[in-house]
Amino acid sequence: MHGIRCGHATRRRARSTVLTVLTALTLVLPTAATSQAAEPPATAKASTTTTSEAPGARTKRTSEFVADSDEECTSTAPGSKERRAGAVESCVTVTPAPVTAPAKTNTRTGLASSAADAPTGSCDITSPGTYSYGRFSYCVSGIHVTYILRDSSGVELGRGVLQVSTSATLSAQATTWSEQVDVTMISGSPAVPALDAKFRASCTAGCRATTTAPWYKSDIVVGGNLSGAVKYSSSPAVGTALSFTTNYKMYVTSPGATAVDPNASWDNPRTVRCDHAVGGTSVAGCAVPSVMPELSMKATAADAGGAVASYAWAQKNLSGAWGKKGSPLTRSTSGVADRTATTCGGFTAEPELVDADSCADFPFGEAKEGGAPGDKCVQVIPNLGNGEWDTYVLNDARVVDPASPCVQAHVTPAEKQFADAQLADGFRDWRVIDADEFELTFSTPDTGPQASCLNDPPPSGSLPNGDGWFKNTTEPVPLVNKTAPADGPGLRPTEAQACLGRKTTKGSGTSDPITGWKDAEEFKKASGVTNGLARCHLIARILGGKGTSELTRFNLVPCWQSGMNTGTPSMRTYEDIAQKMIQDSSSGLGANDAILYQVTPVYKDASSTIPVGVTMRADIQRASGTTEELFPNVYVTNTLMNTGTLNLGN
Repeated sequence: MHGIRCGHATRRRARSTVLTVLTALTLVLPTAATSQAAEPPATAKASTTTTSEAPGARTKRTSEFVADSDEECTSTAPGSKERRAGAVESCVTVTPAPVTAPAKTNTRTGLASSAADAPTGSCDITSPGTYSYGRFSYCVSGIHVTYILRDSSGVELGRGVLQVSTSATLSAQATTWSEQVDVTMISGSPAVPALDAKFRASCTAGCRATTTAPWYKSDIVVGGNLSGAVKYSSSPAVGTALSFTTNYKMYVTSPGATAVDPNASWDNPRTVRCDHAVGGTSVAGCAVPSVMPELSMKATAADAGGAVASYAWAQKNLSGAWGKKGSPLTRSTSGVADRTATTCGGFTAEPELVDADSCADFPFGEAKEGGAPGDKCVQVIPNLGNGEWDTYVLNDARVVDPASPCVQAHVTPAEKQFADAQLADGFRDWRVIDADEFELTFSTPDTGPQASCLNDPPPSGSLPNGDGWFKNTTEPVPLVNKTAPADGPGLRPTEAQACLGRKTTKGSGTSDPITGWKDAEEFKKASGVTNGLARCHLIARILGGKGTSELTRFNLVPCWQSGMNTGTPSMRTYEDIAQKMIQDSSSGLGANDAILYQVTPVYKDASSTIPVGVTMRADIQRASGTTEELFPNVYVTNTLMNTGTLNLGN
């Protein structure tokens, strides 16, 4: 590199100028229309003409930038004003500014604002020479270009200082952009009252500077300002990505001198990438790839947000913490279907619990971290309860291994599509291409104070029930039917609990086999009566209780149809009290109140397969935190009709 060519030798004094680079991750994107994720036509290929980011650049918040030019010194022209004043050379250096905020200075168009007046997130003059980055922006302020005149003894005769700042905003939907350049002469001297400051921008392969000079009238005096824009363009082919850097050169001389070569230069220390490789309906656009994309998924009470809620549960409760800061996901555009199929392999639908039940996998197949075997996953069921999303672990949540590598979520097709659309929008809006890491945040509603059983996390082993939940527990029994030893050992119900809110829905019917049913049939036969038997719901069907699947049959016990199940008094007597409270608008149960309902089978001994009766209790939980008794602990016998005889319990 050479100084101003005036027919005299140029010499360079080595000086390493280091500018700190700070990555600012504060960009907010506008909400975009829904689209589906799709693989791009081809794998994105970065330009091989630029240096890739150093390992860890995506997480390290600072890096170093060294100016391209050392101190450039050039002999002054014989007979020039500078030579006549005793200056034999002029020297130019590039350094960060001292850490002081300058006062406002006059410009050709008025008063220039100091950095304190700049918009939030812009480069701060209190950190001079600092490059700041967003996913779609970069800027720097406080670069000082100093012009010095010296005599034959090396004594300084005068100096002038230019302060340089630049800023650019990239577009996620376009591959052209402009960069604003501002130069202010912040100090001078009698020997250097003015300067001539030409500026030229360029970029490396993969990019073209379409406007290289931000201004053409380049003379400037102390307090003066030069301001303008340079422009760039890139043209990546479909399915490819081009990475490059932007470069800057200045030609600083005394007014009237002619600068042939630049005497101050530097590069943007981080690469810009333009691509046409997001896929789907996305057009080409540009980003700063070293800034981590921050995708988000949101589900309100009005949305089909079950899959989003399930993903949020997995991120919070499993040690993989996929998508959290420090545990980014990595987009992988190939093998999406295979990874999804592997994680959803062996998925068993639960139509009794979820309409049109389908599998949503997390980490999803669109990420390299997806594809864990389905039999290693935690199975969850999301549920919208009283305006908030709850997530229930299928089977026993007490045995959930936090190290589980995945989640199989039981969701409706609409809930899966809702999450897929948000993911595709995030890829498009943040320009996430193949092999890009990204973070993922979730937002679900919190409606405020509610009854304790609605507000607290659902208990382990519970399942959704309208805006509340229900739970059945069991214990081992030596034989599931004493009269049929060949049936072997099994389990019997021990307790049923339910949180009943205003939106409790009707449950399901009954099915076989249930513990003790053969014993009940044998007892009826031996008693010589023709009265009907029933499979009693512990949590009543009218209160959301279920019993048609292997998962919910422990909500059923053998009973007399007319006796413990129906009649006066019977379980129905108290079930009706609870049903009226949650369904009658005049009952006094508030929208955020609930009933904590409990039914406990009572057995003769550890080998019994049929209860001799049940105890029932219900309390009203108010959103205010208070509790009221709906009905006390009552005991209903498993006897025939109202005779008090032929107790079915064994």
